[in-house]
Amino acid sequence: MLRSLFGTREQSVERVVRIYFSGTRSIVAAMHRNDAGICYEQPDPAVVDVRQPAELGVAFRAAFDAFSLRDRDLSGMKKSDWPAFKASGLPSMKEFEREYTAVLCEGLNSSNAVVRASRVYPGDAGMELSIAFNPLGEVEAVGAMLLRLARAEGAA
Repeated sequence: MLRSLFGTREQSVERVVRIYFSGTRSIVAAMHRNDAGICYEQPDPAVVDVRQPAELGVAFRAAFDAFSLRDRDLSGMKKSDWPAFKASGLPSMKEFEREYTAVLCEGLNSSNAVVRASRVYPGDAGMELSIAFNPLGEVEAVGAMLLRLARAEGAA
């Protein structure tokens, strides 16, 4: 686990996870980073019940561990190709963006010992809310912190 968290010399980069919150469920997407430094979602995101903070924490940890460097040309991709959008089952991207609150989780530096999770402040896209946490913390505590961020100001 520690080796996967801190990575090897070849993969000593900031890890990224994206989580989408809506009502009683969330979609947790593991990410790849291409050679241009752009992150994109891995296939098969986890869909979890947000009423269970431990389940969310476990899904976050699995996605954090699954982060990898994988080159891919993203020029032909559309938002509707995103695995999280497909997992939502919603008919349009507009509905997905209205229904789900996106939270970006990223290591503060290449050690990945501290993760910063952030989301847009409700009603003001020029501001954001964020928290910082240890990605190796108790899964229930990590899940509870992520839920608190997502629900701040009644966003989710």
